[in-house]
Amino acid sequence: MSKVVLRCENVYKQYELRAGPLEVLKGVSFELNEGELLAIVGISGSGKTTLLNLLYGIDVVTSGQILLDGKILTDLSKDEFRNFRRDNFGMIFQEFYLIPSMTAIENVMVPLIIAGKSEKLALTKAYKLLESVEMRPMANKLPSQLSNGQKQRIAIARAIANNPRMLICDEPSRALDTALGDEIMDLIENLIEKENISVIMTTHDPEIAARADRVLIIRDGKLVEEKIKDREAFDFKAAKEIYRNPIDKNQDQNEKVSEVISETHKKPKKKKQVKRKKK
Repeated sequence: MSKVVLRCENVYKQYELRAGPLEVLKGVSFELNEGELLAIVGISGSGKTTLLNLLYGIDVVTSGQILLDGKILTDLSKDEFRNFRRDNFGMIFQEFYLIPSMTAIENVMVPLIIAGKSEKLALTKAYKLLESVEMRPMANKLPSQLSNGQKQRIAIARAIANNPRMLICDEPSRALDTALGDEIMDLIENLIEKENISVIMTTHDPEIAARADRVLIIRDGKLVEEKIKDREAFDFKAAKEIYRNPIDKNQDQNEKVSEVISETHKKPKKKKQVKRKKK
């Protein structure tokens, strides 16, 4: 039985605006298992990025709990969480966020230096990390001299510099074309196999979502479907159309999603070959 690494329990997030309170997350609960790739899909504004920001400590929950290995993260102070995050989390952002004035090798060294590693040790490990993502020849290049695919590979090397327990990915393929997106997903899956890292990612891409072990669908701050048994047969595009349309008063969200699942199972799609063994 897989070990639960991350647990979200009834998480709410509300922002206080001049026009009144804005509730973005409305009681989100789920678990992430060790060595698992979990995808969260949903249209823009559904709460995906807000959830990742709460997990990474960029923002704080309004109510509910987030636990990693049984430790209640929502009880930690800002300084405690910062230290805990440094040792346990890595994050890949949509826009890379490489420091423009630093070379690739220097960008990867940053989290190692912050963690207290000597410059010599940080340099040695950073070279190894760049080699693991096939970017060592680009070590002395500035971000402005790199392609988007190269920037994302370096961002991944930086994210795993301190051997995190969990990797958080905010639409890792968004700025990439299909081929480069597939390469980045191959790299992430390889990390899961080699390092047993648990990964949670958001995506708009049904092909990327189909590579996950599990898929959670979020709409209006709620998880409306927690298990899609047949990822290859599920029609994400049809489901997204449902999310954009008003809900029928006589039919709840889960019933509507179930209809899409049933319809797509009648016309199964050709299954995509995935290199990584599913757990």
